Amino acid sequence: MTISKLIPALMVSSILVACGGGSGASLGGLTNTNTGGSSTGTGSSATDGSSTGTGAGTGGSTDTGVDGGGDTGTGGVSSNALLLARNVVDAEYSDALERLVTVSSSPDNALNIIDPTGGEQQAIPLSLVPTSLGLSPDGNKAVVGHDGGVTYINLQTASVVDFYDTIGFKVSDIVLDDAGVAYVTPFSDAQGGNLQSIDLKTGQVKPSPTTIMLGGAYLKLAPSLKAVYTLDGNVSPVDLEKIDVSVSPPAGLYDSPYHGDYDMGGYSGNGMWLSEDDAYILTAGETLFRTAATQDQDMLYQRSLADNDGDYTTNLVHADHSREAGKFVVILDKGIIGTGSDYRIKTYTQPFLNLEDEQKVSELSPTSSTDAVTPQFVFFNSDGSKRYAVLKQGAASYLVTF
Repeated sequence: MTISKLIPALMVSSILVACGGGSGASLGGLTNTNTGGSSTGTGSSATDGSSTGTGAGTGGSTDTGVDGGGDTGTGGVSSNALLLARNVVDAEYSDALERLVTVSSSPDNALNIIDPTGGEQQAIPLSLVPTSLGLSPDGNKAVVGHDGGVTYINLQTASVVDFYDTIGFKVSDIVLDDAGVAYVTPFSDAQGGNLQSIDLKTGQVKPSPTTIMLGGAYLKLAPSLKAVYTLDGNVSPVDLEKIDVSVSPPAGLYDSPYHGDYDMGGYSGNGMWLSEDDAYILTAGETLFRTAATQDQDMLYQRSLADNDGDYTTNLVHADHSREAGKFVVILDKGIIGTGSDYRIKTYTQPFLNLEDEQKVSELSPTSSTDAVTPQFVFFNSDGSKRYAVLKQGAASYLVTF
């Protein structure tokens, strides 16, 4: 099926917290102008983004967004916290650009390119509410999933390349390769559980007839293996599967050799995360699996986080890996809800996943507010010298140093 294109025109808002030392690289390809407008047609088009400060406005102004001096900045915001202009639906980090990339739905729909060091926030309008975000392995392109559409974005020029609005399903998870092909799972089972591939140059959608999963499965692209790994948390027991993306349509290969032997996160888990070298999969169940090119060595259990409590209600909310630092950083949810919720941000060293650092999220409040702090995402920068955590407090989200 080939789908029609439109170029979006709207925008969005949120907050962040930066961790560690070092300085981010400049992003020479970004512009600070807002051209506005929209276009339709079958050819490729581009829409420039607009730069914003920390306020809720979306005009063409630029602001560093970082409060300076003292323990708290203006409005009770900590001096090491960046208040984002928009909320955060999904987030990824571009090592190539040293930018946090988020998608937002409030106060408007946008993809945001955020400089964690300087604080500048650039918004690219989206014409539909975003559901998910994927970056290309080189960190220069992004694809945004929507209900019925996808948006393809050049991060270097901060512009929309194409928008396809009739893919026929709501996107759950999405990943992107360097060739401009997106791999997608739908929210529902209406597509028969098939992984979908979308050629972002032509808009052609191809289901994988040999890949069967329930709606909402998680995806991770392993470029060096020419594969996509999936984790389906809606089946019992939860399992990993490998898909060959060197062919079109993608072909399902095999699942893991286990059948409930190890905790992979369950329905309440948030999926899985690949190491930067594609060598390991860390699941929401705090378990690490080795990847390989051959089935007999692929998806083999290695170990669990060193302080794993063995409680199936404990899950990882998000995680990231730094090959340069040789570490994983994770957000851990102890499964306690309400005012007594117990989130931790932990850093583990390889190869044995020994605990190096632990912070209670409740002690990382980005403001003087007594509102509960909920962690959303955590990332390393490109050389592993800094950690960034996206935290939500009250109606806002932030970037905090710990």
